[in-house]
Amino acid sequence: MNDLNALIFGLFGTSMELLPRAFPSWFPPTGADQASARALWLEVMGAVQIALGAGYMLRAYFVPGVLRIFSAAPAGDRETLALPDPRTVAGR
Repeated sequence: MNDLNALIFGLFGTSMELLPRAFPSWFPPTGADQASARALWLEVMGAVQIALGAGYMLRAYFVPGVLRIFSAAPAGDRETLALPDPRTVAGR
């Protein structure tokens, strides 16, 4: 997958999510709970498409950006942290 594919996945998923809301007459209620199986399918698959596109963008840009920021920050004091003695009981 590349950036263009991820963008198209996100846009296609968004259109799948918005289609039942924009045109409710195209999705008449068919179930006992007055839900439309077509609308439910489009909403679930739209969420999956958006998640795929957003997941790629996060993995491709956000994670390396955060790692770059943390690696550029000064570490300050490079000493090891002194841990307390595990044999002593705190609070006594």
